[in-house]
Amino acid sequence: MKNSLKIIIVCLVLGVSSCVNQDWEFPDFDFQSVYFAHQYPVRTITLGEDIFDTTLDNERKFRVMATTGGVYENRQQIRLGIEVDESLTENLLFSEGGDEILPLPSEYFQLSASEIIIPQGQIIGGVEIQLTGAFFNDPAAIKNTYVVPLRITSVDNADTILVGSSTLPNPNPHVIGDWDVVPKDFVLYAIKYINEYHGIYLRRGKDNITGKSGFEGLSQEITRRSEYVEQDELKDLFTESLTRVRFPLTVEGAGGQNITTDLYLDFDAQGNCTISSATEGVTATGSGSFVSKGEKRSWGNKDRDAVYLQYEIDHPQFRMTTVDTLVLRNRGVGLETFNPVLK
Repeated sequence: MKNSLKIIIVCLVLGVSSCVNQDWEFPDFDFQSVYFAHQYPVRTITLGEDIFDTTLDNERKFRVMATTGGVYENRQQIRLGIEVDESLTENLLFSEGGDEILPLPSEYFQLSASEIIIPQGQIIGGVEIQLTGAFFNDPAAIKNTYVVPLRITSVDNADTILVGSSTLPNPNPHVIGDWDVVPKDFVLYAIKYINEYHGIYLRRGKDNITGKSGFEGLSQEITRRSEYVEQDELKDLFTESLTRVRFPLTVEGAGGQNITTDLYLDFDAQGNCTISSATEGVTATGSGSFVSKGEKRSWGNKDRDAVYLQYEIDHPQFRMTTVDTLVLRNRGVGLETFNPVLK
């Protein structure tokens, strides 16, 4: 009986000790590969400040990243040879019926290197690209127009490039149906920018509206001010150039119909702006200023950027004198990709 008890105790001890957590070890795959994780990303250069770090943006730079897979730990430095391949953009549109995809002109950027280095111990690496003044002077650079078309041409210290596989003699890299395994050895890196005034703002202020002859019923004074600033109406300022934004306004006209009038705000180097009309048949005059952290202890109890405006609008139905305070809520930049289609 005593021997049986000893055996039971030994078994229990061994059973408990076998339950101690051990480090999991997984084998690597047979091949270590390199590739671009996304083929059609959109990068918006965000001038000014945002909730994320915009240091590189304000240097007018960005980075294109590549990655490695097939291993749980990258044990050596990997070198990827890359090249700009404009043939990747041929006969493509950003969307059905949309704009043509154009390669970023060579005078618009400088590639810092012809290789991407993925350091030992890391799984991603990138190449830095410097944008020139010519890019920011191009009116087409504020929307999806240009891409940097890069292709991985070689690799050192990894086994393979994910070039895809197909039974067709000349598969199109952008047509999924042409491939058994889609290629990931290229990227069409779309690039555009917003200026430092672009964003979504909380608007408060006052309108004095005088109806013209036949529209006297439009005369009124409107005060726009909620109890809390974060409940104020939302208004967008849209980039038109490095120094100009478009400010869409909506005013109730005759018969209760909404009248849309767009304004241009043109800023100088000190953040002062002049106001003009962007709508045919409507005139506007005025001035204003952008003040960094101008609204103290605003929404979220933090200092917020603001635009202060005074202007007059002369519309066929009315004249309006307005004082506005626009408190920045956010810049309106988020994750964006596109799905190209053939012409």
